[in-house]
Amino acid sequence: MKSFVPYIFIVVILVVVFSSCRKVVTDKFPDYPQKITVNSIAKAGEPLLVNVSQTGNINDSTLAFVDNAAVNLYINGSLAETLSYEGDGYYVSTVIVNENDSLECVVAYNGDTARCYCIVPQKEIPLGFEYIANAGVDDSGELLQGLVTTIGNIKSQRKYYEIKIYTVEGYDHYGGTSLMDMTDPIIKNEGLPLPLFSNELASGESFSVTLKFMTHVHGAAVYNDTLVQMIRPILVRFRAVDENYYKFTRMHYLYYEGRYSEGIIDNPVVFNVYSNVENGLGVFAAYTEYTDTIYPPNIWQR
Repeated sequence: MKSFVPYIFIVVILVVVFSSCRKVVTDKFPDYPQKITVNSIAKAGEPLLVNVSQTGNINDSTLAFVDNAAVNLYINGSLAETLSYEGDGYYVSTVIVNENDSLECVVAYNGDTARCYCIVPQKEIPLGFEYIANAGVDDSGELLQGLVTTIGNIKSQRKYYEIKIYTVEGYDHYGGTSLMDMTDPIIKNEGLPLPLFSNELASGESFSVTLKFMTHVHGAAVYNDTLVQMIRPILVRFRAVDENYYKFTRMHYLYYEGRYSEGIIDNPVVFNVYSNVENGLGVFAAYTEYTDTIYPPNIWQR
């Protein structure tokens, strides 16, 4: 019986310690002052779509969309248009946004005015794409494909890019891919597993970025009595993005990673989402996009 005494003593100590650490957490929080929230990511060649809402309290489950704001778009310093309301907080222009445009969005509502600015990047076309049919395997032995993108570089200008890769599954139907084994030095320099990067490390007139990926949709067939995997064509969306897009995408990733961490092993970490709206919150950013379809020379992979 004596051998159980130390264990009982330890249990009693643990109960006392954890009981003393208890603290009542209230679910009543002070009201957060309402601010205008403006969100828009402009794409060259398309009209501008702006969402306007108001900040809410922590217990609010829905956004407070604003349906009667005055949303004015200025292009290169001149008033281009007052945007029309479409519903659910969205205001749309009839004017098409072009590359190199300097955009200013002014939102007036309930006596407050929010302002935001961005410059649409110039469209860039990569110097070339190189497809890699066998870029390795993942931990479970699944085949990885690869794409090497070569980009022209101007050392005196800081530029930002994003590459999105899809598989072509049919007419106007595309499948997603997952980036794997992100060991490219340009990507590693960014510190996040995203296909979003700058030319910070580029020193010459051009530089290359290698992305390895795994497709979400697999096709197979029998060829010469052997089961082979079919490699589908690849759709590449190459984006030149502005600094606001770059910063927002990075902080958006960190925000969700911190908010939805494991909780047991990892403690939740709070990251503020990037905002570039004066007298308000939200993001006003822009990008241009070049798309290309790559047809692998051998669509059958054993």
